[in-house]
Amino acid sequence: MKGLLSSAILMAAVAFAGCTVHQTEAPGLSGPSDLALSIRVTALPDSISQDGGSQSSIQVTAIGPDGKPKASVPVRMDMFVGGVGQDYGTLSARTIVTNSSGVANVVYTAPQSPTAGIFGTCKGLPGNCVEIVATASGSGFETAAPEGVTIRLVPPGVILPPAATPTAAFTFSPQPPSTDQPLMFDATSSLPGSGASQIVSYNWTFGDGTTGTGKTLTHTYSTQNTYTVTLTVTNDRTLSSSTTQLVTVGAAATPTANFVFSPGSPFIDQAITFDASTSTPAAGPGGGQPIVSYLWTFGDNTAPQTTSSPTFSHSYGLAGAFNVSLVVRDSAGRLSPAKVNTVTVGQGSCAAAAATPCLTLTVSPSSTYANTPITLGAVVTSYGTGATSITSYQWDFGDGTPQINSGAVETVSHTYTRTGTFTVKVTATNNAGRFGSTTITVLVQ
Repeated sequence: MKGLLSSAILMAAVAFAGCTVHQTEAPGLSGPSDLALSIRVTALPDSISQDGGSQSSIQVTAIGPDGKPKASVPVRMDMFVGGVGQDYGTLSARTIVTNSSGVANVVYTAPQSPTAGIFGTCKGLPGNCVEIVATASGSGFETAAPEGVTIRLVPPGVILPPAATPTAAFTFSPQPPSTDQPLMFDATSSLPGSGASQIVSYNWTFGDGTTGTGKTLTHTYSTQNTYTVTLTVTNDRTLSSSTTQLVTVGAAATPTANFVFSPGSPFIDQAITFDASTSTPAAGPGGGQPIVSYLWTFGDNTAPQTTSSPTFSHSYGLAGAFNVSLVVRDSAGRLSPAKVNTVTVGQGSCAAAAATPCLTLTVSPSSTYANTPITLGAVVTSYGTGATSITSYQWDFGDGTPQINSGAVETVSHTYTRTGTFTVKVTATNNAGRFGSTTITVLVQ
């Protein structure tokens, strides 16, 4: 800080030696390396008329030690002429705070022309130089080095040298593009043209009714087609040029769903393992994205299940043929066509489930009528390996009435209040804690 003050005093002495304001280099800034907080300052435009009204937009960007933009950084803005801090023109704010993108903005307005109409030179050109310096302030920011940008104040009436139109150019990736795939459009290869210092705007039309701005941006097409993309650039001398490219968007590659299940001939209440490990990511344009989720539908009116693992276990409470559907989703959000396999669930047998009880159901009378009691009986053909008795029977009558537990009693009475065909299910639990189920269809007249 002492060195900066000494430089400022020396520059002030030089300035008083004559009536011309000469451009000098900004005082040497000492401070930390890029491992600390750093400040970047730009001015757009960086040459304005010294007429008391022309303006330049000053953008300040704070970069944290991790190399990423840093939000909520308070920044002090000052003006220097010839290394001397002074109000030469006006700033719309003296203290600004960076936003969530690490950026803060302030507007500089040029002062009136000198009363005597005397101008110096700025970087070898007619005019005066004013430096706008940004300094991070507040607790924890004292190690950040100040950073400045120089604005040339051009004497009114000075004619700038002729400028050429800019050159618009851009690339896009990835190629070839596909639907629902974000494309990166990059116009950094555009040139401002001679006599201009920079491009101040990038305007895009994407051929699908949408537009955009910025040097780089992403755009996604949802429909296969060939689109005409147009980029228009404008330099700081208000000259513009355009370029176009045809972008042919093809069908998006999708992953492929596939699965197997085991056992191949399951029975009621038996756990079935479904394995989708043989599903494959998409191939072709935009392909290769990993599969991240698996959507299972089991065809038995149970809720669909979405898992991040390729394996899932499910059992069926009734015998029958069920269509199991699998849809996989990759990390780009693309869904596969559904893969459907049929699972046939049998009643089960002692041979198929040696450790579980085996039983059948009877109904009496065989001709069943609405509002007439019937007796349902469970006939145990095997208690299951290692078991010696049945400890409870759980009954589901299939008509929406509550299930009941008859304990160790193998018969139960029930009355249907309406006609129809109902599936009765009984689940028997043996004294080893294992259970088996069976069903019977009851026709109520």
